[in-house]
Amino acid sequence: MNKLEFYVANGGKFPYIPRRDKIGKSIYISTPNDYYDPVRGQRILEDYLGLFELEEKLGYDGAVILEQHGGPNSLVGQSIVMAAAAISHTREMRIGTVGAILNSYRTPMRYAEEVATLDILSNGRYFFGLPMGIGANYHGLGVMNPTYAREQFREGHEFLKRAFTEREPFSFDGKFYQTEYANLWPRPLQDPYPEAWVPAAGSKDSLSFAAQNGYTYLAVLVPWPILLKNCQIFRDAVEEAGQEWDPRRIVANAHVYVAETDKQARQEAEAHVMSLLQNSLGSPFHDSFPPGHVTIPSLRGMAAGGGYRSKDISTTTYEEGLESGQFIVGSPSTVAERIEEITTKMGAGRLNLTGDMWTMPDWMARKNLTIFAEEVMPRFREPGGKPSWDKSSRAGYRTVSEYGAIAGEPKFVPQSIVEGVGPVDIRTAHIPELRVPVED
Repeated sequence: MNKLEFYVANGGKFPYIPRRDKIGKSIYISTPNDYYDPVRGQRILEDYLGLFELEEKLGYDGAVILEQHGGPNSLVGQSIVMAAAAISHTREMRIGTVGAILNSYRTPMRYAEEVATLDILSNGRYFFGLPMGIGANYHGLGVMNPTYAREQFREGHEFLKRAFTEREPFSFDGKFYQTEYANLWPRPLQDPYPEAWVPAAGSKDSLSFAAQNGYTYLAVLVPWPILLKNCQIFRDAVEEAGQEWDPRRIVANAHVYVAETDKQARQEAEAHVMSLLQNSLGSPFHDSFPPGHVTIPSLRGMAAGGGYRSKDISTTTYEEGLESGQFIVGSPSTVAERIEEITTKMGAGRLNLTGDMWTMPDWMARKNLTIFAEEVMPRFREPGGKPSWDKSSRAGYRTVSEYGAIAGEPKFVPQSIVEGVGPVDIRTAHIPELRVPVED
């Protein structure tokens, strides 16, 4: 099998809300925060943070922190803050924020300062992202006009890169940012700045941007044929830029769940897979892609039925999700074979996996990550199985019982619709005798 690096990005969603078909609008923007339960919310964030220590202990190469705004899809709205906490809970595993949206900053200098500080605090094991951010994040944050998102992003990036590389104070006079005096203190530990990941759904503009600047392409959320085409476009762009090819510059992305058998894996994961598809990813098209947010060629591709979200994701079946490669569920052998197939065809040297399907309880996420580390990762490692950061020779605030005592019953039972059963409680649907219809 080909050699890979493994990163983990967990969701940290608050699932105790009505199904999306009951809410009727976008789960991203218009879900009232009256549904929020502070006790369960704190538990979700503490479990989320606790996974970083486990992931380092299990030997993952790194952790990726994403962020969402204005809704329950993730309680991590500030990836920079969570990264600071994760750095303090780990020693050597890489920590990255592929979440902070450059356009959400009044000045790119603020982002440059945060990147530099996290790089220093982590002793040089930090990396950062340059996502455009989906349209819902622009609506939720309320500080940026999505019509100018791409233009402002490019100007902000120019400012950011100068802040990292200039060794004297400089002025900047752009359309969106103007300053007579810019001078980054302190500078990042990694010279001139940490590795940058660019999540892209397939825009040639984004792929070219990542290639020309020497950045890593995080391949996300596109149908399989389009994904392979995008990877080839990126490799061609890297070659045209005169850079030496490194497969680690393509990061495959998948929601992965592994259990003792294929049957058990589906039993435990299916309800969460369907909840992610039906509740988390489904949203009106204009929420994700307001006018001006994507290039005209990309918009044409979506309208033609071949691009990202060219159809309503919430209508995707379990089998279609697996076929697309966005979900990998099964025994260790099944999962390893599928990862080998996908990463080989993509030419990817890294896999970023979601270990909790966004809604799994902590025990299930830990089980998944542990079995994956013990029985899948070693097949893609050099002899000895060490992660990329281990080059040596060496081998919260409330208890769980307290949470159980004070939590009480939730306002809403987290649900998804399972074929042949109907609405089910996703917390218990992995147990056959409890996989029964529940009342709306």
